[in-house]
Formats: sequence, structure tokens, C-alpha cells
Amino acid sequence: MLDQSSLPYVDGQRGRIGLITPAPGSSTEQEFNRYKPEGVAVLTTRVPLFGISREGLQQMNRYVDDAALMLAKSSIVDLILFSCTAGSFLGGKGFDQELTRHLEQLTGVRVTTTSTCVLRALKALGLRRLNVVTPYSAQVNALERRFLEACGITVVHITGALLERSQDTPKLTAETMRRFALDADTPDADGMFISCTGLHVDGLIEPLEHELGKPVLTSNQCGLWGSLRALGIPDQLPGLGTLFQRG
Repeated sequence: MLDQSSLPYVDGQRGRIGLITPAPGSSTEQEFNRYKPEGVAVLTTRVPLFGISREGLQQMNRYVDDAALMLAKSSIVDLILFSCTAGSFLGGKGFDQELTRHLEQLTGVRVTTTSTCVLRALKALGLRRLNVVTPYSAQVNALERRFLEACGITVVHITGALLERSQDTPKLTAETMRRFALDADTPDADGMFISCTGLHVDGLIEPLEHELGKPVLTSNQCGLWGSLRALGIPDQLPGLGTLFQRG
């Protein structure tokens, strides 16, 4: 008799994650497909982002319902991730949970958001004092600080590229974000968070952890970790730092 325990997983056998990502970026699905465990499938749809401002994010969020329904109706997904950090912290403390409940009622599918996953990752690692690096405008940085601090996280320092146009985010190199992180580091912070799912920074996580001597979190790393854990998948994935080894 064939020992089925030795057979490879069929794609999607362990779980199917539906991503809602802001255009024009492609970093979320690239990183998810690069690191996802065998047997996990990733499907993607996009919503337009009209600028890195409160108004631009609010406009984008008007398209999220249709994107979630598209994933729920046209694909078999076990979990939907709204993969936008700023879009899910925009309304302050509890906004991510309100959005999750709304989308779950709309689609009948389990839902999470990047901001929800970030908060759970911080809790899993016991991190309470963060330095934060972003591509965002000063206005959106202020919204992120407000969200994190209302959730019990002290933001020691927040800095970054101060972009206004969303199409400029994918142009930021990993080395640019590394320099921002090194400049932002302070000894009284117990972790570093590189915020924004539009950044290609997965390769920075472990080198920066060695340089800084503290855990480094990124939006896509937290989104993948939170999605897998929500599906009951406990795999420790190489290359993604402390979170996937301890969380």
C-alpha cells in the first residue's frame, strides 16, 4: 500500500489565501509565493490607490468590498487578507477589527488585515517599544503612530521616505530602507517595524536583526505569519527572522 504521508501536498490542500493588495505594487504576492509552505495557495486581486494620504486611502477602501466579493465568489479561499497596512489602520484603534467584521459578514469568509497581523506579531514577541520606518507621508505617519499608541505600543521614533505618490513606493530599494532603519534605531526600542506592504524588504529582515540586535518586523512578513497562523499552519519559515522562529 502506498504511504500517503510521504506524498507532496497539492497546492491549496493546506489552505488558500486570498490577497487584496493596493495597485501598483506586486510585493505582497511575490513574497507570499516565495516563502509560503508547500500546500498553501495564494490568489490575488487589486484595488486602486490614489495617493499616500488620508483621502487617497479612504478612496481606495471604497473598492475593498468589491475585491473581497470577487475573491469569495470567483475563487475557493479559506482566508482573505486585506494586505494594506495604512488602509487597515486609517480609522484608528479598532478600525482593523471593524473592517474585518464587515468583510466577513459580506463574504462569509474568514478575514484578517495587515494591521491586525502586525498587532498579533508584536504581542507574540512581547514587543512594546518600536522604531518605525515607512514610505508614507507625514500625515499617514501620524495616523500610524496614533493607531499603534492607542493599541498600547510606544512609538519611540517614526521616520522614512515621506512619499506622497503611491507609484513611488515600489521604487524604494531595500538598501534605502535599510539606511532609514539604521538611522531610526535607538537603544530604548525593543523592535524595528518596516511598515508598508508595497516595499520589497523581505531580504532585509535577518541581516537587520543581526545589525540591530533586535527583532525586525515588516508588513508582508507579519501578513504571511498572521494568515498562516489563522489557518492553523505553524511552520517555521527560513529567511523571515525571529517572528517565524518564535511566534
